[in-house]
Amino acid sequence: MAKKRAKIGDQISFTRKDCTCEGIVEIVRDSSVIVEVSKEFAERLGYDTPKTVVRHSNYSILASSETA
Repeated sequence: MAKKRAKIGDQISFTRKDCTCEGIVEIVRDSSVIVEVSKEFAERLGYDTPKTVVRHSNYSILASSETA
């Protein structure tokens, strides 16, 4: 059975640099999503921007935009 893909507005969780991060999906692509994380997560990860790309196989959906 295929893993359910996130939709725009869904809250997801993923691991980056041994840190579990949460963010909101902004764009869905064929093999990944673009996620906005909090400024605190972005700073902790050393990012210049609070947006990052996450492959579909590397996240879990915490809350659907339809139920959030």
